Amino acid sequence: MNRNVMIIMNPKAGKGNGKSALFTICDRFSKAQDHVHVYITQSKGHVITLSKELGPSHDILLCIGGDGTWNEVINGVLPLSTQPHLAYLPSGTVNDFASTLKISKSPEKLMDTIERWNPFACDIGLFNTRYFTYVAAFGIFTDVSYSTPQQSKNMFGKVAYYLEGMKQLANIPRYHIKLHVNGETIEDDYMFGCITNSKYVAGFTTVSTKHAQLDDGLFEILMIRTPNNPLDAQVIIAALLKREVNHDWMYFTTASSLDIESIEDIPWTLDGEDGGSTTLAHIENKNKAVTILV
Repeated sequence: MNRNVMIIMNPKAGKGNGKSALFTICDRFSKAQDHVHVYITQSKGHVITLSKELGPSHDILLCIGGDGTWNEVINGVLPLSTQPHLAYLPSGTVNDFASTLKISKSPEKLMDTIERWNPFACDIGLFNTRYFTYVAAFGIFTDVSYSTPQQSKNMFGKVAYYLEGMKQLANIPRYHIKLHVNGETIEDDYMFGCITNSKYVAGFTTVSTKHAQLDDGLFEILMIRTPNNPLDAQVIIAALLKREVNHDWMYFTTASSLDIESIEDIPWTLDGEDGGSTTLAHIENKNKAVTILV
């Protein structure tokens, strides 16, 4: 085939399982007579630079890492006029995006997928000037994924997220927000907001599972009002556990774009990574912006 293949691996993702998968992947590409170039991430943002500078000269860009590494790949290739086909071996702790697309953690199955060559044109989100693959969120619990120490993630897996999240229950946020979406404006106090294109967020099945499609040009938008007392909080938790929308406490819709306006800076997370703070977020769905082998 003689394709040019670029492999980017984050050796610190998850428990480092990507290292053992690397040989299998390189071996399979070599047997197909492809030209393989391997790059090991050295620092935050390194993946963006590699993807942007070297992506156009490769036919396939394969990412080995977690949701954060995959996010950097997307931010690197989206601005390119000539994009490589993307492939993904999830090796992080949670891997929400991979779960939605049912992407296997097996390197052998990944290579079988690449051989079948089934390109899927996937939607990508734009948050002001940054791209995200499956979720932009603010409020309670949203900083858990990037505030949880990597050592804890490696030791306890998803449980580490739950333990870190428990610390926030005593300090529920209250953000006064104007949501501009689908030609209307909704104004209220919210403790949580989630703009997603995934059936899973932080390993949990979202309330919007039946709506989630990664190529329909639409986001699923869930906003949860701040409870006034423990009884209100119990009602919200019960609805979330049932994956139901309680309209007294939740606002749910689908849209291709939206704006969220607030008086105070709101911290955001993008694909489980720190997305910075802002008083105005313009969020837009880039329909079928990248091609992934699935």
